[in-house]
Amino acid sequence: MSRFRWGVFGTGSVVPKFVAGLRAGTDAEVIFVASRDLGRAQRLAREVGAPRAIEGYRDAAAAGGVDAVYIATPPSEHVAHGLLCLEGDIPVLIEKPFATTGADARKLADTARARGVFAMEGLWTRFLPAAQALHNHIQSGALGEIQVVSGEFGQSMLPDPLSSIFSSHLGGGALTHLAPYPLSLGQWLFGAPRQTNAIGTVGDSGVDESVAVQVEYSGGVLGSYHVSVRSWAADGFRVMGDRGMANVRGSIVRSHGVEITREEPVALRAGGSSWKDRLRQSALVHQVAQRLDRSSRGRGSREPHRYLGNGYHYEADEVAARVRDGAIESDVIPLNDSISVSTTIGELREMVARNDRQGDVR
Repeated sequence: MSRFRWGVFGTGSVVPKFVAGLRAGTDAEVIFVASRDLGRAQRLAREVGAPRAIEGYRDAAAAGGVDAVYIATPPSEHVAHGLLCLEGDIPVLIEKPFATTGADARKLADTARARGVFAMEGLWTRFLPAAQALHNHIQSGALGEIQVVSGEFGQSMLPDPLSSIFSSHLGGGALTHLAPYPLSLGQWLFGAPRQTNAIGTVGDSGVDESVAVQVEYSGGVLGSYHVSVRSWAADGFRVMGDRGMANVRGSIVRSHGVEITREEPVALRAGGSSWKDRLRQSALVHQVAQRLDRSSRGRGSREPHRYLGNGYHYEADEVAARVRDGAIESDVIPLNDSISVSTTIGELREMVARNDRQGDVR
């Protein structure tokens, strides 16, 4: 089987990570790096060992010679660059977010389907072994009836107007850059949200910098997510059911295990109390409980699910396999999932901006 040939659009910090990740996967190589700035393309091409640097994305799409293009330009450019490739019958892996609005995401998906060309959002977290294990636990019903899901992803960054993260024109903000992680995991596990709400702060940069999100999924599952580019967070993800809980181990971005705690529902007794209830109320039991780790109670288990390399090759391997199969989308990240998450992000961004304007008026 011949090597899978990649082209790269963009010179952001994620590109070297993606290229380094290819070394742990199936046989692949990067043919070119493209940028509006030839000097930047040349520097990155040398860094990642690509034989060619191309100035301009239209010229890069016309150059051909690749099996797929990884689009890692700012979020505001994803729809234009994605369409440029798809309309040239070039498969694409578009770094998250797939698009900044649901309308743009649908435009990309419709074009891919109409032309029969593969397209997928590059959210590598879903492909990691730990995320796959979490998905399997939820699908198996191991936690009973799921009631609540929560997650957070926060990094304290110094505002930089030259960074796409703090540029409203380039699709910046916590919702665009960080919220896809919890929202996409929630979408994967529980489907499209039925209701969403958000409150947040908009900084001097003009982008949402810290946002708290509330979501309701079908079946009454409630989601609570927090993302921020101005504060640190635990970077976790938890699923809670009536018969147990599941936490990813490590960051929500690069989980390397799953911790499962199983516990049966508590039966409430009307009137009086049993000897077990009286024991629980004693000071001695409380003192002992403070010194014992919860997992030592016999109901918890820690499962290691370590990933190879830096983890980026899993999504690249998925693209290569599906392109070779002649598929136009992935079962792990279907196009409809990316449309739904992009739609949710767009709606939440409007809520935060509207609330911020109302606050200014008051």
